[in-house]
Amino acid sequence: MRISLLVLAALQAGPLAVAATAAPVLQSSEAIASAGYYRLSWESTTQQVELQEDTVAGFNSPRTYYNGTDRAVVLSGKPDGVWYYRARALNGTQPGPWSETVAVTVAHHKLSRALVFFGLGLVVFIATTLMILRASVSAR
Repeated sequence: MRISLLVLAALQAGPLAVAATAAPVLQSSEAIASAGYYRLSWESTTQQVELQEDTVAGFNSPRTYYNGTDRAVVLSGKPDGVWYYRARALNGTQPGPWSETVAVTVAHHKLSRALVFFGLGLVVFIATTLMILRASVSAR
């Protein structure tokens, strides 16, 4: 009898009541972010979503990174390390359950690699400048 009353109550609440409390599906564009940025996106059954981040998987001291109606954020400027994220749907005063935790490892390119890229860019810039100057001198 007790189970049937619970089923009856759930049926009366309707499918929207169950869907509104579902945890968002959170995902990252990168597992290892070496370019200096990455994107977090989520699917949720409600408009309002809260996104938290922490440097500890257990969320000992989480920080609310985002609270709003967008479905994604782009993060940049994070120092090297592992960053953990979770999201939950907010439906009025009743927050839903947290999503599965998503971990993103930020590992910037080494300085030597960045200097190689800079050097290659400088060579291309100088070659392009010389070609433009040469073409303008020959056109006279």
